Amino acid sequence: MAEITTAADHQASPAARLLARRRFIELAARRPVDDFLSGSWESRRPGSGYEFETLREMAPGDPVRLIDWGARARTGKLYVREFLGESFFRLHLVCDLSASMAGGRKAALMAEIAVSLAWSAISTGNPCGLLLWAAEPAAYLAPAVGREHLLALTETLARLRSQAGKAFAANRAAAFLREQHAGGLVFFLADFLDNTSPADLVLPGTEVKVVQILEESEKQLPPGLKGLAVCRDPESGRQALVDLARWRRYNRAMADYLASFQEGLRRLAIAATVITPADDYVPLLNRLGEAVNAGHR
Repeated sequence: MAEITTAADHQASPAARLLARRRFIELAARRPVDDFLSGSWESRRPGSGYEFETLREMAPGDPVRLIDWGARARTGKLYVREFLGESFFRLHLVCDLSASMAGGRKAALMAEIAVSLAWSAISTGNPCGLLLWAAEPAAYLAPAVGREHLLALTETLARLRSQAGKAFAANRAAAFLREQHAGGLVFFLADFLDNTSPADLVLPGTEVKVVQILEESEKQLPPGLKGLAVCRDPESGRQALVDLARWRRYNRAMADYLASFQEGLRRLAIAATVITPADDYVPLLNRLGEAVNAGHR
């Protein structure tokens, strides 16, 4: 598979730097789409359970399990096996532009994950679309394939800016996708530090997955904290004086919320994972697909 761009091509481009950080995710969908849009990539998908097609030199992000050790012994180089895919899907990425995503590294992590998902879909011949959303759509790119479309997605994500005072209206984003007849596979990327109900994310006839992006300190406060801190809700503007010595109470409450939210999603057959900047997100996203598929065998 040919490289899409290089840092040397666009040394000063934020989009090129973002694309250079992309990693391969093993995407799959239970329900293929009928109106597959052909593009400039051949329809090859790395993985198992497909018809073997060819060998190519190993690239960063390729799974170790795909290495052809016989070719390694013959040539001294690392090659991976490529397979012809059995079916194709349409991917939609919904990214949270609400004010709570502005702090820390959450927005940058969300953009990197989104680029990795888009590249993994498009490079295996599957159309990918992008919806940036807070209270209303900030940008929408309909699903397509090809290098130019991937670069357009990356440029949009590189310019991603959270919207001050706006909350993430997930139910309205889902309604927008229903109007677009999304189908296929939809990823919601957000912190969900709001009143989102798991039912807000249901899209009939569509496989939905949730990536909850949090700072480490949002997921769990460090033990032993002391003192008082003024905290401000970036979406409502409300302020509160917080006693940091009550970190145990916060951690219990957050753990209970995360468990409840995840259980609500699971009951609706929506696979979900929580990712922080400290995590290696590739295995977490790969397990996300395995969890859903295992539940529907």
